[in-house]
Amino acid sequence: MSPSADDLAREAIREFQHLLAQSLRKIRHCLGQLKQEQIWWRPEPGLNSIGNLILHLSGNLNQWAVAGITGAHDERQREAEFQAEQSHNRDELLSLLEQSVERANAVFQTLSAADLLESRTIQGFSISVLGAIAHTVPHFVGHTHQIIYLTRLQLGETYQFDWSPDAERNGVPI
Repeated sequence: MSPSADDLAREAIREFQHLLAQSLRKIRHCLGQLKQEQIWWRPEPGLNSIGNLILHLSGNLNQWAVAGITGAHDERQREAEFQAEQSHNRDELLSLLEQSVERANAVFQTLSAADLLESRTIQGFSISVLGAIAHTVPHFVGHTHQIIYLTRLQLGETYQFDWSPDAERNGVPI
């Protein structure tokens, strides 16, 4: 028996949620190794800190995967995400990001195959719901890797890896 469109939609949603969960776990792991000043350290004045990236991830996920899909009012102030300095401590940043992921996952759980094909306008772009998810989840993963790099750059040899090929496998690493 062939899978239904809704079966395929549910599997795609599970994969997107898995990628968000793995990224969130990796960000949490990095934050656990950093001091407050390291979270807000910028390699150069024009580059982003880990704190800026977390604010940006939360803003992007809320704009694209929550407000963009549900039609809720979007109050994102994108430029402020990059201008912030020392505005949140580690726990506040982590809580903000976790709440954003939870809200996105709650929206994802409500979607059917037909919903995924509906059109939305987000940030001035006309895009399907599936396209919005396919935009924001890889965006989240990409910035996660930047956070890992910035953590490793600061900690050097003291960086503690979260996963290695010899470690127990809990899903596919990203």
